Amino acid sequence: MAYTFRNRPIHYERHGTGPTLLLLNGIMMSTASWAPFVPAFTSAGNSLLLVDLMDQGKSGAFEEGYRIDDQAEMVAGLLDHLNISQAGVMGTSYGGAVALSLSLLHPNKVQRLMLAATRAYTDPLFRVMCESWLHACQSPQALYTATMPLFYGASFQQRAGEWLASRRALLEKTAFASPDFTARFQRLVRSILDFDLRERLGGITAPTLVLAPAEDLVMMPWEQQRIAQGIPGAHLLTLHQTGHVMFLERPELFIPLVMGWFAHPGTIALP
Repeated sequence: MAYTFRNRPIHYERHGTGPTLLLLNGIMMSTASWAPFVPAFTSAGNSLLLVDLMDQGKSGAFEEGYRIDDQAEMVAGLLDHLNISQAGVMGTSYGGAVALSLSLLHPNKVQRLMLAATRAYTDPLFRVMCESWLHACQSPQALYTATMPLFYGASFQQRAGEWLASRRALLEKTAFASPDFTARFQRLVRSILDFDLRERLGGITAPTLVLAPAEDLVMMPWEQQRIAQGIPGAHLLTLHQTGHVMFLERPELFIPLVMGWFAHPGTIALP
């Protein structure tokens, strides 16, 4: 089945059967990023919905630009297209911002919400960080050094040096050397430069769990605290020795948290 938004194709995948669990990607991710997690996330009886956001992966290029709210409207349209009235939604990083916007624009579509290492506000520090990423697109090496060292926590970098070195070599030869990828990445970055939901967080009604990696140098632990304090009844869970890309660094922790929150909510007791 095909889905188009603003006359461009949107790539999505469905796996398993049961209540829908929608995963929203981080800024450099695609549906392929979730491939290792599909068996675990469908084993509890979920229908897993993966989607490449506008300008991501196999979805179309949106040269005219867009905002986070536009991404949320695209996701809402996809749910309507698939006749999914309500879904559990997990958004990480950029995808978490989209999840927040979706929860405000279409609250009836979000049954439960998990926000992993995301933000509700592009503060001056993050805006400058984003601007540095835009400047770094001039070369694969500059783009790697401006982004990747921030995405991985210090603890992970200490124990995964060999893997990170091979990852750097791969990215600098492939995605980071691709004019199409860097053009899309720049538009994605620009779409969050003026993002600010601080005064609207109180309107989110879905039960919400906020995951705050203690070593996150991109979205910052204090931003997770802001989100949890702004959403009525939200829970905040701090993950020590964990960086921004928590699902990759700590899959043994991330998978049970997702499955517990969405598939077995009655078994979780949070303060």
